[in-house]
Amino acid sequence: MGDEPHNAARPDSEGLSYLLRHWRERLDPTRIRGIDSSRRRLKPGLTQQEVAQLTNVSLAWYRELERGKHRRFDEQFLRRLAQVLRLDEAERAVLFRLAAGYAPLPGNSSSGAAMDQSMHVVLDQMAPHPAYVSNLWWDIVAHNQPVGDWFPQVLEQPNLMRFVFLHPEARRQLLNWRRDWAAPSLAQIRYASAIHPDCEELVQLRDDILMGNAEAREMWRANQTRAHSDGDRRFLRLPYHGGQEVCVRITAFAPLINQDLRFVILLRL
Repeated sequence: MGDEPHNAARPDSEGLSYLLRHWRERLDPTRIRGIDSSRRRLKPGLTQQEVAQLTNVSLAWYRELERGKHRRFDEQFLRRLAQVLRLDEAERAVLFRLAAGYAPLPGNSSSGAAMDQSMHVVLDQMAPHPAYVSNLWWDIVAHNQPVGDWFPQVLEQPNLMRFVFLHPEARRQLLNWRRDWAAPSLAQIRYASAIHPDCEELVQLRDDILMGNAEAREMWRANQTRAHSDGDRRFLRLPYHGGQEVCVRITAFAPLINQDLRFVILLRL
C-alpha cells in the first residue's frame, strides 16, 4: 500500500532516493504515533504513503522525491522529514547535503591543511599520548613522536583509512577490527563524502577502499553515517612493544582556523 511499483528504476546506491528508502524501511511502525501498526505489511518499515502523511505532502509528491526528482526543498520540510525518519545528526546533515546542497552545520568549509606552528607545539605537549592532525581525507599532516613509536607502519602509509582497510598489519594491531574500527570508519567516510561531494580525494579514498577490501564492500551496504569518533574507547595491540594490548579513548576536535582538520589524541587508559 502506497509504495512505488516494483519495476521502478533502481535508485543510485549513493543517492538521496536510495537512502530515503533505507531510512523509511528501517522504522518500526509500532513506535510511530498516528500509524496503523496492526495491519499486515508486505515490506518492513513505513510505506511511502505513511511518510507522506506524516510530513504533510501528497503521496505523488513523496514518490517523486524517492525517485530522485530534483526540487527546491524547503528547510522546514527537510527538518520535518528528518524528524519523521528518526535521523541522527550525521544522517540529517547527509539529507540536507543531498537534497538542498548544504548541511545545517556550523564551521569553516576550507579543506586545506594549513596549520600554524602553535599546533605542532600542542602536539608535542600531548606526549606520552599519541596525537596527530589529519585532513579532510584522513592524510596525517602532523604528529608527535609517540605516533611514530606506536605506529611506524602508519607513517609508511600516512592515510589512516587506507591503513585500516588496506594495510596487512591493521587487523592484527586494531583489536575488534570490524566492529570498533572498520564499521565506524566507513560510516565517517560516508558522512564526509556527503558533506563534501566535490572533494576528489574523498571519492578516490572511498573507491580505493571498496575496490581493495571485499569486507568493506559488504559493510558499506549497511548505509551507516557518523560524523566523528570523539569519545570512543578502542583497543590496540602494539607489535613494536612486545605485542602489548592497550585501551585508548579517542579525543578529537577541530581547530577554529580550519574545521576540516582533525586534531586527535589517543588517551591511554
